[in-house]
Amino acid sequence: MAKLPPSFSSQAVPIQSALSEGRTEDARRMVVDLLKAGKADRIVQGIAADLIRPPKRQRGRQRTLPQHWFDIGQDFHRLRESGRGYEDTLAELAAKFGFSESHIRNAVAEYDVAKEAHDEAART
Repeated sequence: MAKLPPSFSSQAVPIQSALSEGRTEDARRMVVDLLKAGKADRIVQGIAADLIRPPKRQRGRQRTLPQHWFDIGQDFHRLRESGRGYEDTLAELAAKFGFSESHIRNAVAEYDVAKEAHDEAART
């Protein structure tokens, strides 16, 4: 049987499951029980430290979606399906929404990713 990696902890699995499900109090109770028993491994101790003092957030502003990405994406694909050229469509949407062509490209890319994720979820 293959050796498990050092980052794996059978004690931590139910704690991490509780945390991912939003059951923070259950996770804290499990961590406290293991710590009081003196059987907490390195991974559980790390989880306990994160519960006491959460890790710092990343610096800077959080990334946001381009403005009006949904409307831009729909209009872009509608115009392209009607036979318009790529550059003409970008220019028209940039003028209509008042954004740069790079903003329009980013909005269309976000729309395509979201549509693909939606279509994939609908297939399953």
